[in-house]
Amino acid sequence: MTLDRNAVDQLLSLNDKQLAIVIRKLSAEAGIDPTALQITPATISAIRAALSVATDEDLKKASEQLAGLQRNGKQHD
Repeated sequence: MTLDRNAVDQLLSLNDKQLAIVIRKLSAEAGIDPTALQITPATISAIRAALSVATDEDLKKASEQLAGLQRNGKQHD
């Protein structure tokens, strides 16, 4: 997943349950055990707040980190 302003806007348009599903899916793809995540309403709120103020540079860095995690996660399969 490439995080750009359009992707962030789409994520922010999701309801809390949908956003949690996306987060779990991305975590699993990155090799992180999604059951280990404790996604609470406060967590979702914090994620929404962070996404809403993220700069283009923040999004670029996050995309690079996510891509790296996904490559490493797939190597362990």
